[in-house]
Amino acid sequence: MAIPGTRTSLVIALLLALGRATCAAAELESPISPTDSLKHLVVEAGLRVELVACEPQIIDPIAIRFDEDGRLWVVEMRDYPDGPPPGKPPHSRISVLEDRDGDGHYEFVRVFAEGLLFPTGLQLWRGGVIVTVSGQVLYLKDTDGDGRCDLSEVWFTGFAEENPQLRANHPRLALDNRVYIANGLRGGQVINARDPQAKPTSISGMDFTFDPLTGQAASAIGNGQFGLTFDNLGNRFFCNNRAPVEHVVLESRYLERNPFFAAGTVVSSVAAGGEQSHVFPLVRAWTTSNLHEGQFTAACGLEIYRDDALGEAFQGNAFVCEPTGSLVHRELVRADGATFASKPAQTGKEFLASRDPWFRPVNLEVGPDGALYVVDMYRAVIEHPQFMPSELQKRPDLRLGDDAGRIYRVVRNAAVRVPTPQLSKATSAALVALLGHKNAWWRETAARLLLERQDADVTNRLQALARDGNALARLHALSVLSGLGQLDSSTLIARCDDAHPRVRELAIRLAESHLDQDAQLCAAVVRAAADVDERVRFQAALALGGTRTAGVQAVLAKIAVEDADDPWMRKAVCTSHPELTAGVLQNALLLSQSKASVEPEHPAALLRGLAEVVGARGEREEIKRTLADLSSAAASCELADAVLLGLCEGSKRHGRPLARLLQTESPDGSKDGAPLEQAFERAVQTAIDPAANEPSRMRAIQLAAHAGSGQAGSALLRLATSDASSSIRAKAVAALAGYSDEKTAQELLASWNEQSPAVRHGILDLLMARAATARSLLTSIADKKLARAELGLARENAIRNHADAETRTLARTILAAPADSDRARVLAAYQHALELTADAMSGKALFARHCANCHRIEGVGHEVGPDISDLRTKTPPQLLVDILNPNQAIDNNYVSYTVTTTTGIVHTGIIAAETPSSIRLRQAEGKSFDLLRSEIESLRSSGVSLMPEGVEKELSPQQLADVIAYVKNWRYLADPAAAKLAPAAK
Repeated sequence: MAIPGTRTSLVIALLLALGRATCAAAELESPISPTDSLKHLVVEAGLRVELVACEPQIIDPIAIRFDEDGRLWVVEMRDYPDGPPPGKPPHSRISVLEDRDGDGHYEFVRVFAEGLLFPTGLQLWRGGVIVTVSGQVLYLKDTDGDGRCDLSEVWFTGFAEENPQLRANHPRLALDNRVYIANGLRGGQVINARDPQAKPTSISGMDFTFDPLTGQAASAIGNGQFGLTFDNLGNRFFCNNRAPVEHVVLESRYLERNPFFAAGTVVSSVAAGGEQSHVFPLVRAWTTSNLHEGQFTAACGLEIYRDDALGEAFQGNAFVCEPTGSLVHRELVRADGATFASKPAQTGKEFLASRDPWFRPVNLEVGPDGALYVVDMYRAVIEHPQFMPSELQKRPDLRLGDDAGRIYRVVRNAAVRVPTPQLSKATSAALVALLGHKNAWWRETAARLLLERQDADVTNRLQALARDGNALARLHALSVLSGLGQLDSSTLIARCDDAHPRVRELAIRLAESHLDQDAQLCAAVVRAAADVDERVRFQAALALGGTRTAGVQAVLAKIAVEDADDPWMRKAVCTSHPELTAGVLQNALLLSQSKASVEPEHPAALLRGLAEVVGARGEREEIKRTLADLSSAAASCELADAVLLGLCEGSKRHGRPLARLLQTESPDGSKDGAPLEQAFERAVQTAIDPAANEPSRMRAIQLAAHAGSGQAGSALLRLATSDASSSIRAKAVAALAGYSDEKTAQELLASWNEQSPAVRHGILDLLMARAATARSLLTSIADKKLARAELGLARENAIRNHADAETRTLARTILAAPADSDRARVLAAYQHALELTADAMSGKALFARHCANCHRIEGVGHEVGPDISDLRTKTPPQLLVDILNPNQAIDNNYVSYTVTTTTGIVHTGIIAAETPSSIRLRQAEGKSFDLLRSEIESLRSSGVSLMPEGVEKELSPQQLADVIAYVKNWRYLADPAAAKLAPAAK
């Protein structure tokens, strides 16, 4: 069962600070003044913290940016957490701060825009700001010079507005001259308000991006919660509450070009997250899950530090806020193939931490002076009431601290004050000279101003800088030339052979769209395919995958096979244009023989992925050539099985099984499918051979699943009902999906009493996947051949809402008396469960039986729904509500979806990941699989939790009391005195 609302979630932060927190020495009475708060901040040696701004000038700051003249723009979310009272206008605002006397403190404050509802971030642009606010992207500007906004334009609308913590945020202009916006986790259908003809952009499970010059918009891979940043090369990173540093490895444009490739996840976890993470607060941090203590539970405000003002050791480090623990964490980031990896900079202490429990760092920014600026919302309670137990949602201290807010900067002890920049008055030539500055703020601000001005007169200077500047200057010169439309072929060709690998990488990226029209440029990228730097080879693979140049398949195959141990490289090659894939597979098959003798699993994974694309594309001649190549290559069993299985899986996604596709005869009278039929026959013989090793039998069963013959179906059915190995039975049941007819259904049901629980679950899923067999299952229940209880609540709910109307009707007739729709009445009837003496040990057994399909405690169960392994801070009354009324406060990440494929198969689960070409569906019992969008007939949200209502039909009040006692107290059950709890509510 899924208990919604127990997952720690955050845009600004996630925290439940219950009462006063205590420090190591003594309890600190908060709030304290900004000056006193400085005394309780502990920073790494050699650094110091300075106060930049504070209340009453600024209140509830959540984001900052510096403009070209060094003014500090502050987003103040003054309406947090619940917004303005009914009938009252919002009073969040954007303020502009100035340090006019140069002492480092921003003493002058001017309100630029007010009356904003839940603003979450801003990006400077053409004298104004692009702002994310209440479901919209606005452009605000002062046109008359009085310092206040008098121009307000709506650029985009349609971002979800369900919770102020979970909204679009962090607009950032990137190296590719586009603005990126973090999703906020709730998605939306984004409408371009300036182009009514433009199709809405779905950002379900995706971030958002647009060109600020043209307004052209698109979804972007990633699903950032509150935090988005870039490194020097424009690699995009984001964070979520339990995931401090995530890297977008494959961007949307690569996935969009190949609709036949189901990529699965395309984001890499750089830093350890969740229970693998460790943070070291100086305060006692209360969270909704005590197991999250000492871990990331509210990661936000991610920033890649790109200067050396703090010291060379800090260059390229990732910094992330953890407001639950009143700290800022530092990670040492390093390249790791096509992505990155990191480790904590210190063990046992943090980069910055406070003994003041109201210190709530929520965002970070690198300033013109190279300092790391820290945005402190300064609150007692920062978690939104929606994520609290109901009895705490009206607590009187929710807004304590709503009259405060601080901004600090971290500098070296020896740092000197840097003069305030005045770039608005700089000439374009002077801006070009700044593109090689050591501080990213100067480089990026100069680049932004050049992009805004669109001054082509500096083209020659930019070309010279791209040739002769330092590596950072060359990167930005290429980017600005591209943004001005002045990037020529000769410049790109030269930089593809640049001395610095990151410049080569960017040049290849910028060359992508020109390769088919420029043979010399394409040749330069081909040379890069053999580069010593893995990231350069990765970018070359992505670029060449978008061309149709002769011979490119061999180059892609060589990259793929040489780097077959890198799953990201395999994915990069599989994103290539679909018409290239058969040629890549042909070349890769020949090259894989020697590599497979050492580590067969990597080439096999590569070949299977390529073959799936060929199969899904469904071009008969390509498939025939692939089968012929397979015969002539004398491939090992592992490689041959991988190719055949890939072809079969892909063809199934195409909607036409491979065996059927190749049934017809060729002009010479031979059957195109003859080699495949022989392979199927061998697979069947291996599958039923008890003397063969189990891995070989497992592979054979997977292949036999696609044979489509009566012989294969009979063999699989025998394995499913009578093999000695439970694992073989389970595999055979899954393989019978292609043979699921009335006879198969009846024989599987006849074997029910001899099957293990895992095999039974597979049988139920198999039968429910198609309408006809689902009706056979229902008939067996009606005839008392199968107990209704065997379905369980989740499957019963799914079949009662089956996509097929006839099946739905039958299910609602046979499975009558559904859960009482009046949840309030059910809750009232179960209130006395809170007064019963609970037996936690009995609750443990009940958990394993009723909850473990979607939850995991003590190593038992599956992590599908929210983490419920620590509910000590949730009260029994709240748990009662969560269990009996799971849709009261459902987290959108756990909403149930029903997917019907073009072949009529029905799946139910939650969407775990999305790309432009595919989705990943996660189901009960930890199952997950990828579906191409092209094979989806319909995808609809139920609007309710994956956990169904109606648990009261399976658990009596006493049993429910036992379950609550177990999930709250399982870690104490070694103590006999703790096993009996009376009453359960205590």
